[in-house]
Amino acid sequence: MRRRRVIGTLLLALPAFLAGAQQPSLPAAPAGRQDLVVTNQNLGVVVESRSVSLPAGRFELRWEGTPAAARTETWTVTNAREAGVRWLGLSGPLPGTGAAESEWLAGLVGRRVRIERASGATVEGEVVGVHGPTPAEVVFREGAELVYGEPSARLLLRPEPGAAARPDGVVLRFDSERAGNRMITSRYLVGEVSWEASYALSLAADEKRGHLEGWFVVDNRSGGDFTPSRLRLLAGTLRVAATPAPRPMVDRLQVAMEKVASSEELSEARVYEVASPPRLAAGRTTLPLASDAEVVVEKRYVARSTYWMGANEEPQRIPVGVQYRVATRALAKALPAGVVRVYVEDGTVFTGEDRIEHTPERSDVEIETSEAFDLTARRRQVSFQQTGRTESESTYEVVISSRKKEPVTVLVREQFPGDWTVVESSVPPKKLAAFTAEFPVTVPPGGEAKLTYRVRVRIRG
Repeated sequence: MRRRRVIGTLLLALPAFLAGAQQPSLPAAPAGRQDLVVTNQNLGVVVESRSVSLPAGRFELRWEGTPAAARTETWTVTNAREAGVRWLGLSGPLPGTGAAESEWLAGLVGRRVRIERASGATVEGEVVGVHGPTPAEVVFREGAELVYGEPSARLLLRPEPGAAARPDGVVLRFDSERAGNRMITSRYLVGEVSWEASYALSLAADEKRGHLEGWFVVDNRSGGDFTPSRLRLLAGTLRVAATPAPRPMVDRLQVAMEKVASSEELSEARVYEVASPPRLAAGRTTLPLASDAEVVVEKRYVARSTYWMGANEEPQRIPVGVQYRVATRALAKALPAGVVRVYVEDGTVFTGEDRIEHTPERSDVEIETSEAFDLTARRRQVSFQQTGRTESESTYEVVISSRKKEPVTVLVREQFPGDWTVVESSVPPKKLAAFTAEFPVTVPPGGEAKLTYRVRVRIRG
């Protein structure tokens, strides 16, 4: 059996239509205006307004195109009073279970279908077995081969008398005061849709300036497409009662680089408004965030070690990290959390990446991307003396060797527990935090430098 790479589950179950398939006799609400707010915590808010022709009295209305991950327990009709209707609730499949889809697909076993792949290619096949709610988990017979999985495909089949229609959307129940055309606005939360920022920092040859550009990366695994008239991306830390279980990511990329998003404060978060939002199909869509702004960069070398309460017999190698401090004032906007990737040599060589947190406007960011190749540091304990039950003194030596052609400064950062005092040092220390001291050590070209310090540490007890 030939197996195709399965890209995702509960993602593109089937198209919203089937050629000739029977549909329920319920009235349907056609697509209308859709406002979408996507958080960076795998949750979105959908507000949809649809114009529908309503009868008088009690009736059911099919709200088609609802994503499989819609949180139907959060559904409400926000304008029921203005529309002259009373909302009586809804009926729909449980989110994320795919039970209705699996049952419908199981009914296709033994039937021939037309399989339309994401590339546009179409093949004929016979449904042999069903192991889940999407074409990615269906076994097809295509010619002389058995194929397990048609990711991102849609199925089309000829209608048969009595054939069951594919379930789609949810059914809303209303009681209407009168017949006529009305606008109905629904609001609900949807899971399996999220976003984060992605940045590229291309450094100049001297690594003192660079160009920073960024994108919003929106991942839609909700089981449906969105066509928002308005799209906002919410950056912040929200408290939610439960987080939907993560699912594999769809390996699909769409790029829309027309306009740059603006942002504004919203309650205790930051919301980014996307101008002229594109269709968010299942998979991944990227949108512009920051467009090639020139920024000032400070490159630093940092060697970190942690104090050990006691005698150390063996010397230690200390990695020397490459750190960049990026001044974002030129962007004049807040930067959402995401990954910054650094490139050199006219943007052709990738040298590492680091993640930044949500950064307010005009605040600098620090990223550490790699270890220095031609800088090495070794640390050894020269002496140790237990001066009390909870107090000791230690002398350390840090030797830094360089094969660079220019002098550099390495920031040696040591973490100490309890109450500590640097009694003496060959390089004046700076207290960075309650438990961290920093020693700036200048290393000559192609040579080495030695830092020696004695520290007294008392553990509270």
